[in-house]
Amino acid sequence: MITSIGCKSSPTQTVGTVIGKDLIVTVAHGVAGQTSTSITTVNGQVLNAKVVAIDINLDLALLYVASTKSTTNLIPLKFADAVAGSETRFVAFEDSQQFAISAKIKEILRIDTEDIYLKNKISRPGLEVETRVVVGNSGGPLINHKGEIVGLVWATSRTEKNLAWATRIEAADKLLKFISTRNLQAATPEVVACVG
Repeated sequence: MITSIGCKSSPTQTVGTVIGKDLIVTVAHGVAGQTSTSITTVNGQVLNAKVVAIDINLDLALLYVASTKSTTNLIPLKFADAVAGSETRFVAFEDSQQFAISAKIKEILRIDTEDIYLKNKISRPGLEVETRVVVGNSGGPLINHKGEIVGLVWATSRTEKNLAWATRIEAADKLLKFISTRNLQAATPEVVACVG
């Protein structure tokens, strides 16, 4: 569970997934412009994090958490391609408790939408998903039967029950390439505007 403060009058809550050593992927709209971000692990440990890469068009961000004894138990998930019609698990939090529910991938498509500031029209590699998503669940991963991450949920339908959209996880490769040659421990946090 990711808690960020500084951008809005109250903290924002999103969900993150460990995808590399000391590296967590989440949605950009939850951490953009924030002055303080922390990670609460499923066993209740609270760790400070910083944004090391952010993409306002893909609505993706990478967070770095400094290595400690407590982070050695955070096992990264591998990336995999989504399969249309397949059953996955959507993992998120409710009342600070982690849950995993069924999520069916209905369609693999390009999603025509807008950047996180709702200013520029963009197209994301996406998934249409049948699952229940509530406020604070953005960034929750879709995990296949092999325990691999295939997508990151970023929005839910306002008109259709249990319909959500996710970004295919391969979109994060661009951010991973960006940080591949950086010293993340010494890196200055990547900052974008709080609002457009």
